[in-house]
Amino acid sequence: MMGKYGWIILVMFGMVVMENDPFVHAIILERPVEGQTVVVGEPYDVWVRPAPGEVCDSVGPGLSFNEKTGRYEGTHKIDPEELREASEQFRLGIEGEGRFCRNAKVTVTVILPPTTVVRGIGTSFTGDKETFLEIARKPGGELVVTEGTHSTSELSVSAIYSDSVLRDIITNPGVKYTSANEKVAIVFPPGQGKDSFGDVVKGYALVRATGPGKTSIIVQYGEFTDRVTVNVKECPYIEGKMKHGCPLR
Repeated sequence: MMGKYGWIILVMFGMVVMENDPFVHAIILERPVEGQTVVVGEPYDVWVRPAPGEVCDSVGPGLSFNEKTGRYEGTHKIDPEELREASEQFRLGIEGEGRFCRNAKVTVTVILPPTTVVRGIGTSFTGDKETFLEIARKPGGELVVTEGTHSTSELSVSAIYSDSVLRDIITNPGVKYTSANEKVAIVFPPGQGKDSFGDVVKGYALVRATGPGKTSIIVQYGEFTDRVTVNVKECPYIEGKMKHGCPLR
């Protein structure tokens, strides 16, 4: 990560957004253009020129002034190692001292080369293949799944690609989540489930306990399948309080 004066590239669900930096002078960004496709690992042109009335000492890194065109020109590329998840920040600093030029805002689509394919997937609860959840039962027999802080668990999914990079695919629409027994636990894709505090979980799939027992959560992505284990223990019900002290294992 480089200096604060430069390009800020945000990768959001396959989209890259280059944001303005308020501390440097304005430029006109001629390339890349809005909607352009950028292939990871392959160079793409960057052309910038000072906006009318603006003066720049330098634009960079890797850009040089072309007297014939009156703009700064060069190439950049996104390293495969940098693209590791759906939302990632890249920062390219502007070298040198004095008056700097900032970039305009443009959105481009970032894709992996067609030769870069998934070799396998891995699913876990913050690194573990098994989670232990709690559930409470009222004196009348009603199960309460939001009574305690251990009634839900966040599930992550990664894929190993042929370029040997492990990438987060949790929010990929091609990932399918299934519970083998919804009477024990149900699973919500990212953005569709709420944790025990009532907050929507966006960055992970969410598993919620529904009854005591043991089951599997099955994750599918294309031809690949992985699963994790969910153990749900029934705990004492405490009226009006979040329960604590129920052994998870």
